[in-house]
Amino acid sequence: MGTIWDLSESAAASARSECLFQALDSNDNEPSFIDRKQTFSAKNITVYLLGKRSRCIFDLEMSKANSTTAPRETARLKRRRIIVVVVPPVDELDLVGPIQVFSAANRLVRRAVYEVEIVTNTRDLRVQGEGGLLSFTAQRRLQDVKGKADSLLLVCGLATRTARDPTLFAWMKKMAPAVRRLGAVCVGSFLLAEAGLLNGKTATTHWKFGREFASRYPQVKVQFNPIWVKDGNIYTSAGISAGIDLALGWVEDDCGGRISHEIAREFVLFLRRSGGQTQLSASLSAQASEMKAIHELQVWIAENLHNNLSVQNLADRTAMSIRNFERVFTRELGKTPSHYILEMRAEAARRQLERTDQGLKRIAAACGFSSPDSMRRAFLRSVGTTPHKYRCQLRGPERCA
Repeated sequence: MGTIWDLSESAAASARSECLFQALDSNDNEPSFIDRKQTFSAKNITVYLLGKRSRCIFDLEMSKANSTTAPRETARLKRRRIIVVVVPPVDELDLVGPIQVFSAANRLVRRAVYEVEIVTNTRDLRVQGEGGLLSFTAQRRLQDVKGKADSLLLVCGLATRTARDPTLFAWMKKMAPAVRRLGAVCVGSFLLAEAGLLNGKTATTHWKFGREFASRYPQVKVQFNPIWVKDGNIYTSAGISAGIDLALGWVEDDCGGRISHEIAREFVLFLRRSGGQTQLSASLSAQASEMKAIHELQVWIAENLHNNLSVQNLADRTAMSIRNFERVFTRELGKTPSHYILEMRAEAARRQLERTDQGLKRIAAACGFSSPDSMRRAFLRSVGTTPHKYRCQLRGPERCA
């Protein structure tokens, strides 16, 4: 029996469960685990945690005692209605991930900036999860939606990416020019394209379905690598965790970089990814290497970015000739050793910018760059912005003057 999330309009309840919590000290050191009771309260959501010792994954509307103190400027934030349109069965994380981001934003600014409504294109309000472990209850049907909305977010599943629903497509065409943002998570971009909303526009989708997407809809300018893409007021994203990145991008636009970065920290995201970042990061794609020697070298590189990582030194470490090393490395990882090292150093610099207040010169040296200028060029190619601008996005303009 799975876990049921009741998202009906009238639901406003609390759940108590004996949970295993991961507690971090004030310095974000190694986690310790404590066993305690925690009260969860939520608007528009009821949670039934099954089992005697359920592991708490989602951070719902927790007590104000755990909330970050809201800055004064958040009092001026506008209340925004976001309608999440689900075409079941849906990928569970594609739905829950963005909703959790908006919920966390409400808690951190200590007011309801986002009013999220779940609506479905089907007659049955019960929305099945594609994995069969979770089910949801929508608040209303598509035809019952009244009033204005700030943003729309479309979520479907792998099976329903080929759905043909004239009523849904007509409704989205009507709403698209009236909302500030229209987004799709993962293969939801297929439905936007089928409705004709992506004609002549740049868009993306999950990398596994990029070729199919481009083949089905040649009128769409498909980009295969970005985490998410904005063209006009339409946003498309890669799947799974990229839905969280897209929602964080919306929160950053609405509430500022400080709030979106704090949410990313609470979600224990390895990196706060911008829309321009590639779907397969240098670290993750590199770990797919099948050759033990190259894999061991990757681990060593990550720990020694500040050292001299010339091709000669790397080849010596793997006991290969330079020519053979470059051939094997490029075959296994799809990029040259020098390109890979620049990407890894850029990723390391990004983490330093996020976690420390060190100057650019010190960060450049720690990450193995010969100068701040060389770091700037590599960072711009990899991340799509300069280190200074990236840090300003995290801190906010008032701290970058």
